[in-house]
Amino acid sequence: MFVMRVVVLPLFRRINPGREVESLGIKNNSRKVLTLSILIAAIYSVLTIVLSPISYLAAFQIRVADALIPLSYNKKISKAAIYGTALGAFVANIYSFYGVYDMLIGTIANFVASYSAYSLSRYKGLIPKFLASLVSFLIIVFLIGVILFHLVLQIPIEVSLFGISIGSFISIVILGTLLLLGLEKVY
Repeated sequence: MFVMRVVVLPLFRRINPGREVESLGIKNNSRKVLTLSILIAAIYSVLTIVLSPISYLAAFQIRVADALIPLSYNKKISKAAIYGTALGAFVANIYSFYGVYDMLIGTIANFVASYSAYSLSRYKGLIPKFLASLVSFLIIVFLIGVILFHLVLQIPIEVSLFGISIGSFISIVILGTLLLLGLEKVY
């Protein structure tokens, strides 16, 4: 903070006279998205790591943190939820015993699933919220169950789809939809 007050702000004032000093070129909306993204990433990572006995299983994986994926449907935190769940998956998957594959594919899966929920946010009502969770669920099942577990890690397709489907349905469709509905009442 000392460096900011003594070095950066005076330099900024000289280079950009008349501009708002406090923002340093970052809009308030960008700050909000960045802050919420980091918060969501931290929650996702901590939940996944703390619940690692059920978060990293191949046969029956329940990532409770995946309940955060449908939150990108909410207009107030949409982009933050997209970036936060992707970043959170990357950080959490550092501790996964599936290695770099899980870091890469898990991050992409969360990004695509969250973005799909966000793309349905223009439709209002309970059914679109449920569909946003369902589409996110299907994307996670395909990208993690089929691509990561079956094609990359050579786990039988029946085992990988069964385990990911049950766990993701619980976390994304049930918990995620409930969390989304609860968040809209509060925020």
